[in-house]
Amino acid sequence: MGQCRSLLTTDLLVVTVGHFYEVLARSVYPTGQPSPLTAEGVKEEQRSSFSLRETSILCDGPSCCDVAMKVTERHLNMADFDEVLKHIGELGPYQIRLCFLVYLPALPCCMHMFSMVFIGATPLHHCATPELDAALSEQNASLAERMNVTIPWELADGVWQHSSCTRYNMSEYSWDLTNATAGPTFNMAANLSTTECDAGWEYDRSQFHTSVSVEFDLVCSRKWLNNLAQSILMVGVLCGAVVFGDLSDRYGRKWTFFLALSLQILFGVANAFTHSYATFVVLRFLVGACAYPVFMIAFVIGQEIVGPSKRALAGSVIELAFGAAIMVLAGLAYAIREWTFLQLAITLPSAVFILSWWLVPESPRWLVAKGRLEEAMEIIQLMAKRNGKALPSDIRLDRTQRSNRGQHSALDLVRTPNMMRKSIVIFSNWFAVTILYYGLSLSTADLAGDDYVNFFLVGVVEVPGYLSSFVVIDRLGRRVPHMLYMVVGGVACVAAAFIPKHLAPLTTTLVMIGKFGAAGAFNIIYIWTGELYPTVVRNVGVGVSVLWSRCGGIASPFIALLKDVWGPFPLIILGAPACLAGALALVLPETLGLPLPETMEEAEHFGGRRRTNEQYMPESDAESHFEMLETQ
Repeated sequence: MGQCRSLLTTDLLVVTVGHFYEVLARSVYPTGQPSPLTAEGVKEEQRSSFSLRETSILCDGPSCCDVAMKVTERHLNMADFDEVLKHIGELGPYQIRLCFLVYLPALPCCMHMFSMVFIGATPLHHCATPELDAALSEQNASLAERMNVTIPWELADGVWQHSSCTRYNMSEYSWDLTNATAGPTFNMAANLSTTECDAGWEYDRSQFHTSVSVEFDLVCSRKWLNNLAQSILMVGVLCGAVVFGDLSDRYGRKWTFFLALSLQILFGVANAFTHSYATFVVLRFLVGACAYPVFMIAFVIGQEIVGPSKRALAGSVIELAFGAAIMVLAGLAYAIREWTFLQLAITLPSAVFILSWWLVPESPRWLVAKGRLEEAMEIIQLMAKRNGKALPSDIRLDRTQRSNRGQHSALDLVRTPNMMRKSIVIFSNWFAVTILYYGLSLSTADLAGDDYVNFFLVGVVEVPGYLSSFVVIDRLGRRVPHMLYMVVGGVACVAAAFIPKHLAPLTTTLVMIGKFGAAGAFNIIYIWTGELYPTVVRNVGVGVSVLWSRCGGIASPFIALLKDVWGPFPLIILGAPACLAGALALVLPETLGLPLPETMEEAEHFGGRRRTNEQYMPESDAESHFEMLETQ
């Protein structure tokens, strides 16, 4: 009886203190508005899905035990799966090995996002003139001499060069090499007309032996089809993210991860053997639909397997896969100049990772969410063993019921003026940073210098972009660093648009600064978006944001075509939206050091005025999956 009285006295004190905080919370929040500190504010769906409860209490009387058990269970509803990870290691050898196994396959999958830079490269070209080749070859004409009498000169960006898309109409004339050495200012014939390349093109194969542009003649009036192929791939990325995201929630991370990986290999190999543009584009769609989900699910697995203090690190590491993919792709493209073999070199290494099926477990968080408790506990025990930690023997899993979460949809993101304002700013930042990121990555061929070196440098500058943003957001917050990365990247692009051609190295430097800013901003916006939306619509909010991001990815390949309208136009279109969106980001609330909003009411007031950490329920309570069970 004494033990029960002692327990009851302690827990009654807890209840008294808790009641005081409820009264305090009601004084802060208006009447009828649920507070995160009141019983109404703590909804059942925010409680643990799996509780670990005290199962035996010494008690001399039934009424005493009833009260003690009720109070004790309420007091113990604190720990979750993150608490379990703190016991067995937030980022131990087990998690490092698992992240390595799922992150590495993301590398070749990311290469597919940028491979059109090389497999779709457009070499120097001019109209083919088969009717004159035989006649001129009899006079031992060199290529330069042949072009001087068959291809007109054009002034492009202040430089005279042979036309790529027109030739002289010489069907009524007989030509010799009298004027074969004439310069660009020489008028071959005052009345000589030009015509389009009706007999095909001849390509300079010194750099790119073959490419999609060469094989399917995607030049001149058909060059937009090259950009379309990249846009179609991004459409596939959008569709694949939706389909495989749903499959991973329904059937598990592991099964969906390896399904996407296998299909990416299948469609990637088939893409290398296409002989028509239509088939090539269809397979590009399928490659995009399967390649990006490999990265996406690997990201989710990494976030679910590590502890809360290591999630930002795990997320930043896999983001580096994009920078690494660009650098590796530059090396492969330099060594392999045939587009079909390059496509195979990108795709086939993924087959090795299929063997890791037996080494990659299912996500224990997903197993917990599906009620497969025994499987989850086996993985937890294995994790503790591999990390050299002792799992408390008194921890047990127990399925508890969740109440109805209520219906929430994407409309909640814009239902109120405040949420609409936040969402518009968030969506515009996703769209702008994606255009900037992919636009710069895909346009390195327009820079002066070596194509392979420029593309490699675009990947190199991503590394400090990601790493620096990872460091500053925990010290300076999200809002100001994101604005700075966006504005720096945007201003660098706009400035690069007006640099004279004789200062080409300066243009390249500014473009690299722009890519640095895009990488840093991309890393921050991923984290920041999840913190701004409340739990009840967080997945929806991030999903719609990614949708806007993919729209930016779809549009970015066509921006390069605007240089035919005005040379500086593409870089201005890439940079100006980034500057505007970055400035608008300052209206969003800072989230550093603040618990995440859980309900729509909290999100509505989040950032409206500065709140202390005590004014919101701790995140570990709100998103708990486990609670401690102590048995005696």
